[in-house]
Amino acid sequence: MRGQTSKEEYIFFAVIVPLIVIILMIYLLQSSQLAAALPVGCSDNGILENQFTQAEYGLPNRLQGDTPLTRCFGINACYAKSLANSTCIRHWCYYYYYLQGLRNGTLSQAATACIHSPPLQVLNNCKDLSPLNPATLFSCYESTTVADNATMIESCAINVSVCIPGDGPFCPPCVGVLG
Repeated sequence: MRGQTSKEEYIFFAVIVPLIVIILMIYLLQSSQLAAALPVGCSDNGILENQFTQAEYGLPNRLQGDTPLTRCFGINACYAKSLANSTCIRHWCYYYYYLQGLRNGTLSQAATACIHSPPLQVLNNCKDLSPLNPATLFSCYESTTVADNATMIESCAINVSVCIPGDGPFCPPCVGVLG
């Protein structure tokens, strides 16, 4: 029967092709100024926005650092090997009590106690201390506290007035220099 489309052709053109286009557009847009309008992906504010920063600071969850598409290294997500364990424990402590419904001061008190004596569940979540574990990442605006650390994906040297390879664009000495 000529002129009729098969079920396979319909699925391909009505479902699969648009899905591929949508995924491709999200991937391309996340590196542009339009990224802030997307519900997920990288923005250019230097603040990592994922489930952990949502718990600790009340920021929206843009899934930054969670998937290869929203890894955001060099924009919002920083990593320091020397701080990976403490960063992971801090994030999981806040997130663990956030999920239990604690908010504001109570959350902070419970998380602080957890950080000083992490439960086994938190320690198990921090066995992987690589940059692939989003709990080991921190916001790039914090990177000035670990300046000049060679293990960082992004770092900013406070003592130099120009950006050097590896410097984060949101550290004070680097703002405006990258153009």
